[in-house]
Amino acid sequence: MGEIINVKPLEEKLKKEIEGKVFRLKHRGIHPKVVFLFSKENKGADIFHRILVKLGEELGVFTETIDVMNFSISEIKKVVEELNKDPEIHGIFPIRPLGNKDIETEIFSAIDPEKDIECLTPENIGRLFSFSPKFIPSTPEASFEILKFFLNEKKRSIKDYYGKVAVIVGRSITVGRPLYILSLMNNFVPINLHSKVSDISRFTKMGDIIFTCAGVPHLIKKGMVKEDSVIIDIGINVTEKGIVGDVDTRGVVEKVLGITPVPGGVGDITNLFVFKSLLSAL
Repeated sequence: MGEIINVKPLEEKLKKEIEGKVFRLKHRGIHPKVVFLFSKENKGADIFHRILVKLGEELGVFTETIDVMNFSISEIKKVVEELNKDPEIHGIFPIRPLGNKDIETEIFSAIDPEKDIECLTPENIGRLFSFSPKFIPSTPEASFEILKFFLNEKKRSIKDYYGKVAVIVGRSITVGRPLYILSLMNNFVPINLHSKVSDISRFTKMGDIIFTCAGVPHLIKKGMVKEDSVIIDIGINVTEKGIVGDVDTRGVVEKVLGITPVPGGVGDITNLFVFKSLLSAL
């Protein structure tokens, strides 16, 4: 019987680290500040930005939110240019979606790479893909931090998984693809699955580690995973029965070494890494 990974000790540790660094920066006269760009039209983005603002207050970080719902793309870019110039703003965090792929690319490209704490600009994506990142997207970084934390709890380490297979289910620019790169950086053998793969179970059964970010409720079942594997469930899916992940946790947990819960897992750590990335910009 495996276990549901308890991220609370990691969450408390990260909070203390961030609060301590914020305190020391303020003592030097530096007040960390991040600006969130979002569209109130998207309910998920609206909820997410409220969660981040509340957490920022708890951590002692200054936050500002700009609702760009009724802005044209040129108006959004003008806002970004002003934020780039403001020395009191240390990070710019767009909360997706902000439009279609082309619109988002144009907005992200306008951000100063030194303030691009979510690694969305072409320059920072290039740094990540060359294994020398300035920033790492918050969800993939949180996922790996949880993995390291859990393995340490089990008296294992990342090194024990060198050459092992990591399966990533999903290929989004902010989660799936960065997870693939981080897997390479950590000497795993990554396999990146997507919606055009007809039978994903052929590959998920190979995974010593599985990261799921497909956005499909209970996509991964017990018969699709390897014994003693570790599953990091990143999916957040709203169903009639509540919020669930991409994995059928109840069925899978008895077969694997550990699996993150949804909710109360990756999302909670991701939120903290937004602010951890902000501090790394200073």
